Amino acid sequence: MNRFETPAEFRDAFDALLAGTHRQLRVYDHDLSLLEIDHAPRHAALRALCVAGGGGRIELLLDDISRVARAHSRLMQLVRDFGHVLEIRQADPDTPRPDQAFALADRHGVLLRADKAAALGTLHLDDARDAVLLNQRFEGMWQRSPAGVSASTLGL
Repeated sequence: MNRFETPAEFRDAFDALLAGTHRQLRVYDHDLSLLEIDHAPRHAALRALCVAGGGGRIELLLDDISRVARAHSRLMQLVRDFGHVLEIRQADPDTPRPDQAFALADRHGVLLRADKAAALGTLHLDDARDAVLLNQRFEGMWQRSPAGVSASTLGL
């Protein structure tokens, strides 16, 4: 277990989790602002996961998706190119949502922040027990979530 306290340490922990992800990445957070998802090395790691094949999947579940298309152009390019692998949804606003933010990797890696508004948290690179519980929570929220961010705009 590794603890982190600052936004930079949080991003480093996410990068470590991402580096060990081979098949599935799931992220639940308020938005992506703390994560700096478009940072070039992070973007490259996400892209590598998208092109790896083997049924890989990236699912981002956010409380607020209003800024995603404007603030994360590289992520939107991944959605455009790999929509079959990468999906972004907004958590159902009509159901209770946890205060925690978390990221899950391949059913064994867990990055957990007790409060979505703070960077303080822990990284567990091999914690299958907690990963199973958080995956169940994520799956329930994912299934109740409406369609999210689209890479294309349709006009009439």
